[in-house]
Amino acid sequence: MSLPNPHPTPLPLGQGPMKSLRDLEFRLGVDRGVLRQLAENWRDNYAPFQQAKKPKPHCRITKPIKLRDIDNPCKELKQIQTKILDRLLLPVALPHFLFGAVRKRSVRTHANEHLGAKTIVKMDIKSYYPNITNKHIYSVWKDVLLCSPRIAGLLTQLTTCDWHLPQGAPTSPALANLLLASIYGPVLDACAQKNIVVTAWVDDLIFSGDEARSIMELVRQTLADNGFKLSAKKSVILNPRAAKVVTGIRLGKNQLRACRLMLRDIRAGIHNLEMGRVTDRGRAKDIESLRGKIIYIKSIFPPDAAPLHEKLNQIAGEVHNSRARSASRKSSGLRSTTAPASAASSSPKVA
Repeated sequence: MSLPNPHPTPLPLGQGPMKSLRDLEFRLGVDRGVLRQLAENWRDNYAPFQQAKKPKPHCRITKPIKLRDIDNPCKELKQIQTKILDRLLLPVALPHFLFGAVRKRSVRTHANEHLGAKTIVKMDIKSYYPNITNKHIYSVWKDVLLCSPRIAGLLTQLTTCDWHLPQGAPTSPALANLLLASIYGPVLDACAQKNIVVTAWVDDLIFSGDEARSIMELVRQTLADNGFKLSAKKSVILNPRAAKVVTGIRLGKNQLRACRLMLRDIRAGIHNLEMGRVTDRGRAKDIESLRGKIIYIKSIFPPDAAPLHEKLNQIAGEVHNSRARSASRKSSGLRSTTAPASAASSSPKVA
């Protein structure tokens, strides 16, 4: 386990902080008139909708479907936000404890930070994006990225919706990370003093170490001071005997393993295919879905994926052979029905 650097190392935005509209135009390659129009008419540039979280197709326990609000920026605004992300936000060097939506960092590298820990504390920021206000984002642009107040205000309008951080905008994950880094100083300092490993995956906060429990109140207070709350249902303390899963990856004694729930769901899906409980139309789709999940498990721990991959390939081969036999029977049936007709048409007429 390695301790993260408790303080972020900022990287200048290309040629340094932005102070003028001319500089912003140059970096984004977009006329200031277009930027202002999109910023002022933000209500017309979002088409919000509700998205239902897809249930697991082979899960034994069915849960009520939850709807999530998606703000959904329009095509033109999303293109501008993508340029803001690529040219202004991604060049910023983020501190080591941030893993979600960060290049070259994955759920595997995130879970590996806590491998071998006896005690793990998992906490979750409640409704993180909706509670990130335009004031939070303005402070990121102005105080963290050192833009002038005028530029910070314009960029805040371009990257927020209805006074909060929008779901579905390309810039939102990076801005959420920068905000957390800007307010997390007291927590990072305390973790460094107590030899606690701290990581974050967007709104999932993970702590591991012998004194991990002692940090919980400081985390709650730090978030409360900045307008955020913790989800009581998702705050979990994993003692040495408890199974430890971090961002969907199970922590073994000395290695990362696939989550048992995911393995169970894949086995259930393969069993349904084997027992013929899936329609012919959905069979191919299920096979591809299961194949993708097995590939993901292989990237975590290949031995967990090997038997599942073998069994799925066996079923896929049987399905292919069954389709081939069915097509052959249909073809032979067509030939048999057309043969008498062709024979009758070719026979000579009797006077």
